[in-house]
Amino acid sequence: MNKKLTSLSLAGVMLLSTASPVFAAAENAMKEAKEPSKVEQLAKDAKEAGKEVAKDAKEKMTEAKEKAEEKMTEAKKDAKVVKEEVKKDVKEVKEEVKKEVKEVKTVDVKATTQKVKLDGKDVVIYGYNIDGYNYFKLRDLAAVLKDSKAKFGVEYKDALVTLTKGADYKVAETDQKEVKAMSKGMLTNDKVMVGDKALTATAYKVDDSNYYKLRDLGEALGFGVDFDKATNTVLLMSEKEVKEEKVAPKLEELKEAVKKELVNEKEVRESEAYKKADDKVKTNFENAVAAAKSLLADEKATAEQFTNELKALVEAKEQLGFKADVKVEEKKEAKEAKKEMEKDVKDAKKEMKKDVKEAKEEVKETAKEAK
Repeated sequence: MNKKLTSLSLAGVMLLSTASPVFAAAENAMKEAKEPSKVEQLAKDAKEAGKEVAKDAKEKMTEAKEKAEEKMTEAKKDAKVVKEEVKKDVKEVKEEVKKEVKEVKTVDVKATTQKVKLDGKDVVIYGYNIDGYNYFKLRDLAAVLKDSKAKFGVEYKDALVTLTKGADYKVAETDQKEVKAMSKGMLTNDKVMVGDKALTATAYKVDDSNYYKLRDLGEALGFGVDFDKATNTVLLMSEKEVKEEKVAPKLEELKEAVKKELVNEKEVRESEAYKKADDKVKTNFENAVAAAKSLLADEKATAEQFTNELKALVEAKEQLGFKADVKVEEKKEAKEAKKEMEKDVKDAKKEMKKDVKEAKEEVKETAKEAK
């Protein structure tokens, strides 16, 4: 039995030795089958490389996105700051406009108590005294002048008033009505034409009617206006006096004129007109007097300065009802100041829109660069 087993074992060993090349080849084939081919390896390597590239690209995109968002945030912040600054400026301008409008919006007006004469004869005309000047309605004045050489016609058509020199005027039932003793008035710029030219005159709307400064109407329509202090009477002259053109006064002449206007300074203060005048009119007079005296003490003062102070002093006295020997130029009207302020607001709005637009463009450009 042992011999048989031994023989079988030896035979098996010999068989295995004889078959080993076959098993070895099979093993190698299986090994080769498990290992990837060069193409597969290249594909694998490419895939790995692609992943790396994609990863890098993703990181860069994320970084670029973060930068873009940061720039957009900054741009929005800057745009917001600009917008807030512009809004603040516009608000300040609006407040200034409101302040100016409020200051000139309404004024107290009193029925004029001064008598009126036309070419030496008493006439009846009702109007208001505002800051020392007389204001009358166009139709009332036309009614007073209708039989004189200064007559003019009044026509209202298509919301426009046209005055025609030398034309006849038919008095209406609504003309020459007595006005309230006290009322409120506000500056108005309703357009009025004298022939084909616009009327340049200060006007106030009182109780839905426009009242125009008498001196302005005299300049535009060609009649004379004066004032008689002794009788507290307004003098109208249907024919305006023709004055010779004078050479500009010299420095010494202007100084003497200022001194002359200061002579009755005490008389003005003691007058009933001064005592009854508004504080604004009084202050205006006192300031003009002080400025004139200061200028007289200044050895370096120029003729132009004396001319300006003389005008200011004369105007201040006229507002108190004292006759002026020097024609005073009108100050810049409040409506012009209002118009200028409104223009500033409009410009500020345009600037704000421009700044906001630029800020938006900058944000768009930043986002574009980020992509």
